[in-house]
Amino acid sequence: MVPFIDLKRLVAKVRGDVLSDWTECLDNCEFVGGPRVGAVEKKLASVLGAPLVVSCANGTDALLVGLQALGVKRGMKVALPNLTFWATFEAVAQLGAIPVLVDIDPDDLQMSLEELRAAHDAHRFDAAMLVHLYGWTSGRLSEIRAFCKERGVALLEDGAQCFGVEVQGEPVLAKAEVATLSFYPAKVVGGAMDGGAITMQTKEREAFVRSICNHGRSEHYSYAHVGWNSRMGGVQAAFLLRVLAELPAILESRRAAAKRYRERLSGDKRIKVYGPPAGVTENGYLNVLTVESKKGQQIVDALKAAGVGAARTYPEPMDAQPPAKAAGAIVHGDLRHSRSICERVVNLPLFYGIREDECDTAVEALLAAAKA
Repeated sequence: MVPFIDLKRLVAKVRGDVLSDWTECLDNCEFVGGPRVGAVEKKLASVLGAPLVVSCANGTDALLVGLQALGVKRGMKVALPNLTFWATFEAVAQLGAIPVLVDIDPDDLQMSLEELRAAHDAHRFDAAMLVHLYGWTSGRLSEIRAFCKERGVALLEDGAQCFGVEVQGEPVLAKAEVATLSFYPAKVVGGAMDGGAITMQTKEREAFVRSICNHGRSEHYSYAHVGWNSRMGGVQAAFLLRVLAELPAILESRRAAAKRYRERLSGDKRIKVYGPPAGVTENGYLNVLTVESKKGQQIVDALKAAGVGAARTYPEPMDAQPPAKAAGAIVHGDLRHSRSICERVVNLPLFYGIREDECDTAVEALLAAAKA
């Protein structure tokens, strides 16, 4: 059996140090906030090349707060890719804003710049969300940022899947006006529970974000905003600090597996393995592929029957979700590329510590399924 993901391999590496840290957290009652949370924020800023980082309770809260930090309010239009995790859409809807669904580029699977331009001409949205999906980013990232700046469109970058991604040797979120992170356990840097963070460029925005994450507080029992209860504690921070210390090894393992899959499958014309565009270094978050003339679920069922864990990230686009219509989502164009990849996508096992023989077993099972 080859599991789709095995978190125990990383947990085993940090377990001893984490248990010692947790004992200190318990002894000091370091449950909400505390010195380790501040240490995590400083470490994240250093690794990400971002000037300022504020932690929060989870990646979805990060999206909500990040949108608010950019001034998104009820009734505003916010563009986002039709291919993403539901939380990206959900955050817009929760704020009472109107989602504008935009198609993806068929090659790098990120939001299409051409479609973004056309959608703005048609709908004049106030903000946009660029999702750095699958462990890489758009080959036209700088152009997307420039377009939003020219048009006065506030840009939030959803970085839940891009920890460790680089563009021309620079961390992908270093220049993001506002970006968000998720520390859901399955991420490249995952926590022992949910967790998230927001990056920003200015002290003014940092102060606003800290306030919003702490009930809108200005002083103790005085409030400047209607905020959220979204805070990290020492127990979570202690785990993340130990995982962050292993980041070079995590990235090396994941990138090696992603490369092995790409090399092993490159000779089969029926199989297309997606990956980062030129100039982008992936983090090995996900293997993403399609098989000619096969639906994704057919392949996944065959892989599982052969003892290989597999998944489909994501099997349905945003416009196919029943609540999307109720949220007043605006559909721009025919969305054919996002709909097509959702129908056909397959993910092979990929996680820290996966062995070469496990990758090879997954490849052989995939080749058999493609041939069937």
